[in-house]
Amino acid sequence: MQENKDKPSNTKSMIRQLIVHTLLFLPFCFFIWFYASSLLIVPVKYLLQFVLSMWQADLFNAVTQNQYMLTIETLIFPNTTFSGQGDKLAVLDVIVNPMIYGYGLAVISALIMSTPNIKTGKKVMQITIGYALVVLIQSFGSFWELLKHLIFSAGPDAQTAILDTGLSPNFIALIYQMSYLILPSVVPIAYWIIINNNFISEITGLKSKSARNFEPQQLSDKQE
Repeated sequence: MQENKDKPSNTKSMIRQLIVHTLLFLPFCFFIWFYASSLLIVPVKYLLQFVLSMWQADLFNAVTQNQYMLTIETLIFPNTTFSGQGDKLAVLDVIVNPMIYGYGLAVISALIMSTPNIKTGKKVMQITIGYALVVLIQSFGSFWELLKHLIFSAGPDAQTAILDTGLSPNFIALIYQMSYLILPSVVPIAYWIIINNNFISEITGLKSKSARNFEPQQLSDKQE
């Protein structure tokens, strides 16, 4: 009986410890994340360039990096001219900021560092996998931000070029909203919950409930 009474207090203590440690780790993780942003964006650059070249090599030329910003050079030549252009050919360049899709890495790192009873090597592995997941989220978000800009803000020539690929404006707007509002915040938390399901089950009481459900029950001799 005493052990059962101690479980709620232990659970509250673990939850309190998780919250306090996460709040303490978050500023540090965000600082490291932003300080190393130029390095962390490198895989996003190459992945985005690979996707664009495989999808529409005739529309996109290259992806260049300036610190944590990415510039996508298209092969779309607008018919409109601007002052000072002369005889030069102008192409559309689109600048995207992958960092707005990557803050989940700092959240993942803070949560993993705050989760008790995990060895350091396992924490490093979980953060590394989380970083790979965030790279996918950043590449996905940057891709749809690029298409959103081309079809809604870059003029009729860019809009026609994107429409010729078969993508509709409504579809691009929908996927962009999901990549901007939902994926960067929801996926990192879901990832942490999945990889630490034992800990989550322990603090939520699901582990003890499932253990009681599978306890062997003895049948009395009278029932036999």
